[in-house]
Amino acid sequence: MPVQKQNLSTLILAAGLGTRMKSEKPKVLHELAGLPLIIHAIKQAAALNPDKIIIVVGYKADLVGDAVKKYVSDSNFKIKVEFVRQKLLKGSGRAAQESIFKFKNFRDIMIMCGDAPLLQAETIKKMRALYDRKSCDGIVLTANLDSPASYGRIKRSQSGFVKAIIEADGASARELAIKEINSGAYIFKVSKLIKALKDLKPKGSKKEYYLTDAVENINKAGAKVATFKTSDFDETRGINSHMDLAKAHKIIFKRKAEKLMVSGVTIIDPDNTYIDESVKIGKGTIVYPGMTIQGKTIIGKNCKIGPSGVMQDCKIGDNVEIKFSCFLTLSEVKKYSIIGPFAHLRPESEIGPNAKVGNFTEVKKSKIGKGSKVSHLSYIGDTVIGEKVNIGAGTITCNYDGFKKHKTIIKNGAFIGSNTNLVAPVSVGKNSLVGAGSTITKNIPDNKLALARAREVIKPLKKGK
Repeated sequence: MPVQKQNLSTLILAAGLGTRMKSEKPKVLHELAGLPLIIHAIKQAAALNPDKIIIVVGYKADLVGDAVKKYVSDSNFKIKVEFVRQKLLKGSGRAAQESIFKFKNFRDIMIMCGDAPLLQAETIKKMRALYDRKSCDGIVLTANLDSPASYGRIKRSQSGFVKAIIEADGASARELAIKEINSGAYIFKVSKLIKALKDLKPKGSKKEYYLTDAVENINKAGAKVATFKTSDFDETRGINSHMDLAKAHKIIFKRKAEKLMVSGVTIIDPDNTYIDESVKIGKGTIVYPGMTIQGKTIIGKNCKIGPSGVMQDCKIGDNVEIKFSCFLTLSEVKKYSIIGPFAHLRPESEIGPNAKVGNFTEVKKSKIGKGSKVSHLSYIGDTVIGEKVNIGAGTITCNYDGFKKHKTIIKNGAFIGSNTNLVAPVSVGKNSLVGAGSTITKNIPDNKLALARAREVIKPLKKGK
């Protein structure tokens, strides 16, 4: 009984060495806006909701596989992802040949590069729609480029379909003058592609198999390969060097800034603001220059953010102000709170609402309650601070005894004088006051005054003889 054809699979080519990156890391694991290049490719592939995504791996395959599996697990990715380990690293055509057993039971296949992260979902959808509308056997994503350099050129037949894709190093002068270039993204009828792949011949001094030759083979067999031309060449950019990666960062950060501004966010200087695609920001918020906002950060409405700081995987409530040069990681700042300038919130910190963490203050794994203030020059670690507490300048919670971390608890309404050391484990009761300069080692009950400093002694100054 014949196997029923499924609709669509996607093949991502990610086996290359990436020698121009001059890195021990596989090229597709270099990050763009917080995500490895291969993850950008997977997200692109998901735009068509394929039945299966097949990833061809080669160089350091286990590292690439681990990164993909982690993303699939962490993001609750619904599409089935499988891997093919390319045994012979002899070009894109060979990668496709070695993957036939994974996609032979599908009707259509999209093939894309694992190092082309700027291709947008809307473009992929339009390309697929044109492929279906034309009832062709293949379609190639192309773009026009004034100086195509090393890109493959699109050679058309008299009927306008693709006759061949000519690699630059084997092109004639006339062919090199062609401005339309190949992006490396395709959709094919699987039956036509398999026949074309089997007819590939090795080329060049390296004896490599080119996927682009499959297009010519399909044409020779009497089938039709159309094109979908994007007006935005940036979508076709591949990452082959660190210079390419830098250009891609500029493009992807600009795209994100434009999306946010359309949604009602003010970004003072988009060229100097670096916001990951996964970040969410509410309308009415102002982002000042020099901000790097990464990961799963969520920022509420009507906030003021920056300038010049870093936020990683944070949750920021409405009407929060993050002042100049703050570093926040895996922390939550609740509504109407003020952070900075020059403040550092380390993981598992929870601030506010209506709280203040001021200049040169570090908070680690601590909770600062509603209306409380740590205005300057303090370290708050492994601490729970209640509501309406005032922490004086120079206060240190001494949380580490050389072996273990210990907790400090400061209850509602307490006042901690400047230059105080709170030696954990220790607690300060409600509405209690700790005198400036104290070193507190014992628990303080509610409504008490605690002083722990040497008595001041004044003596006559003896003048030298």
